[in-house]
Amino acid sequence: MITEVLMPQLGLEVTEGTVVELLVAVGAAVAKDEPLITLSTDKADTDVTAPAAGIVREIRVELGETVPVGAVLALIADTADEPLDGAPAADGGTAAAAPSAEEPVAAPVTTVPAAEAPAAATARVRASPVARRAAREHGIALESIAGTGPRGRIVLDDVRIAAASAPAGAPTAAPATTPAAPGEVEIFSPIRRAIARRMALSQREVPQYQLVREVDATHLLAQKDAAASAVQSGARPGVNDLLIQAIAEALARHPDVAAVFVDGDEPGIRRPSSIDVGLAVATDRGLVVPVVRGAHVRPLRELAADRARLVDDARAGRLKLEDMTGGTTTLSNLGGFGIDRFTAMVNPGESSIVAVGRVVDRLVPRGRGIAVQPSLAVTMSFDHRVVDGAVGAAALAELADLLEGGMPWRV
Repeated sequence: MITEVLMPQLGLEVTEGTVVELLVAVGAAVAKDEPLITLSTDKADTDVTAPAAGIVREIRVELGETVPVGAVLALIADTADEPLDGAPAADGGTAAAAPSAEEPVAAPVTTVPAAEAPAAATARVRASPVARRAAREHGIALESIAGTGPRGRIVLDDVRIAAASAPAGAPTAAPATTPAAPGEVEIFSPIRRAIARRMALSQREVPQYQLVREVDATHLLAQKDAAASAVQSGARPGVNDLLIQAIAEALARHPDVAAVFVDGDEPGIRRPSSIDVGLAVATDRGLVVPVVRGAHVRPLRELAADRARLVDDARAGRLKLEDMTGGTTTLSNLGGFGIDRFTAMVNPGESSIVAVGRVVDRLVPRGRGIAVQPSLAVTMSFDHRVVDGAVGAAALAELADLLEGGMPWRV
């Protein structure tokens, strides 16, 4: 029997993937669920596994090729000599049937056994997608690394140890991508391509408006210090964790802002069962938005631990698809870059985004005099199809009140 290996649907918004690693060669015997091909999508790197045990008879993609969901990546047969009659051809047709007895038959083509093929030596190395990417970035041959994972699979820590122990000046492989020379076109990475597509979609299809509120950050900073002191081990809560909890609380109190637009013949809105807040994280590969789940009900110590894990995974390229989907809203904080205030674009599939800058001391009137107050500019962008101006204003006013002292913090 011939089994097709298809490009899977790796998330609701994923439409294509780029081949970054061929893990097996034609002629290789594979077990069911064994990784065959590593694909890079706009969300994460993912291994495509064998849907059945057998012999790899064809590989229909090349390194660097971008393939759509549903495309045939490879063919697996029960035996090495099983005819491929009836299997879909690479061009979408059907493979030619075997010649009849009356027709002249060409001499059989001798195929080099997989064990002797030069590529087979590297194709059988077991490694996780993130380990393979890290090895490419460090210029380390996977064959030189001893894997400590299940069945000897190479994991990220194995690559890190190998990179740390590599002698200075050791020869390295060419980088996975080479920047284009000045004046030449540099092809987007999958993540950059996704950012471009989603931001264009946001600008084109989401009618957005922005509201800005200057918030007294005195209470926020004091609560950050108190929460950090209360958590003696693990990740200590920071400003982003408090912002995430407060944003989730504000949306829980204003459910219309948490709803999302649903297009179709009869447009409507869908209300989420949980307030899940995305956090925009800058990485070497581009912007990613991991999602903190249940932010409206979880204590700060849990949010901080989850946020720390997600940020670490984002920067190491370890995020899974489920870590980056299903957000209700997003927090983007550019205060660490010295930005006072800015406007962020609503992520398609959400109805709002919160943009905050740095905390700045400002002179404010107080009583009959002037006082210095730490202030934080909070800008919210809304999808006007779902959130009217008055509704958005009420939500932002609620968030400001929570940050200035009205928040029932859950530490």
